[in-house]
Amino acid sequence: MRTSKRYTIAIAAGIILSMLAALSILKNMEGVASACVAGVLTILTTYIWGETQRPSNKNQNQTP
Repeated sequence: MRTSKRYTIAIAAGIILSMLAALSILKNMEGVASACVAGVLTILTTYIWGETQRPSNKNQNQTP
């Protein structure tokens, strides 16, 4: 998946979950609001993990 596509999906999902969290706070549904906050944090963590360069992908210690 391209970086811009991943970024767009992460932003859209974050906005939707944030709006749902705000609406659920106004309707006194704290359980739904906390689930939405957990979803936003999961999206952020997944996006950061997907963008991170890991040393195991480079395999500098192997001989050609």
